[in-house]
Amino acid sequence: FDGSEPLDWIFQADQFFSFYQIPHEQRIDMVSFYMKGEALSWFKWMHQNQQLHDWESFIQAIEARFGPSAYQNHEAELLKLKQTSTVAEFQQRFEKLSNRVFGLSPVTLRNCFISGLTPAIQHELAILRPVTVHQAMGLARLVEDKLRDSKPKFSSRFSPPPTTDIPSSVSHPSSSSHATPTPSFPIKKLSNAQMQDRRSKGLCFNCDENFYPGHKCTQTQFLLLLAEEESHIVDQPSTPCEDINTMLIENQPLPIHLQLSPQALTSQPSPQTLRFKGSIDGLGVTILIDTGSSHNIMQPRIAH
Repeated sequence: FDGSEPLDWIFQADQFFSFYQIPHEQRIDMVSFYMKGEALSWFKWMHQNQQLHDWESFIQAIEARFGPSAYQNHEAELLKLKQTSTVAEFQQRFEKLSNRVFGLSPVTLRNCFISGLTPAIQHELAILRPVTVHQAMGLARLVEDKLRDSKPKFSSRFSPPPTTDIPSSVSHPSSSSHATPTPSFPIKKLSNAQMQDRRSKGLCFNCDENFYPGHKCTQTQFLLLLAEEESHIVDQPSTPCEDINTMLIENQPLPIHLQLSPQALTSQPSPQTLRFKGSIDGLGVTILIDTGSSHNIMQPRIAH
């Protein structure tokens, strides 16, 4: 015994001495073999000052020195005891405190235990109606497990990612109520100077590639056109590049860029070129297909 939990130690000592039928006059001498630390120092002081006369006075001295205060109202503490953690922890404190209270009926102990539980467990026990305090303790642990398993698996702070509506930059009049909304695209703004510069270089107004009849842009885009006063912006839907450039350079001569491959120039086919023999008005000719040239090329002597 080191001074902690004196009431429990006294109970064990009484049980031990009663079982082995140890006489009262021998008990004080025997307990000195089972003491250590602060309790042993106290026992030596009491023994040297001849304060230990019999077993009953020894028990009272231990309770006064190491036990709770005799002026402490343990019954009031028991009635005010509340669950702050698990049911098992609350039950441990309840049992420890109820050992210091005497005279309470079993019904009072049962009601005192139930009233100290959390409201959620109290509501469940009100339906189950336990008869004894031991039944209430067992059912309270089962209800606690049930409530723990019924909690949501996800944190309450979790929220699904917000959805962002992408507004359409172009509105299309439609008589159908099920028209597909037009998605938003990047917009390139061209001034008059930029359009003139691209026209002189033979570049497409919509991309950075060379423009020629039949040219198709690799990526569909919206095009904003600036008028002379640069005060009005024309927002047009995506259309084929050929139609856009035809509208922009209407009544303007288009530069013609001819591309002649070395195979067509030397009549030497490449691996992907098909070569045929033919005749035009009895004149034998060599026909090359898929040479890589941008136009159909004919030698002048054959054309004449």
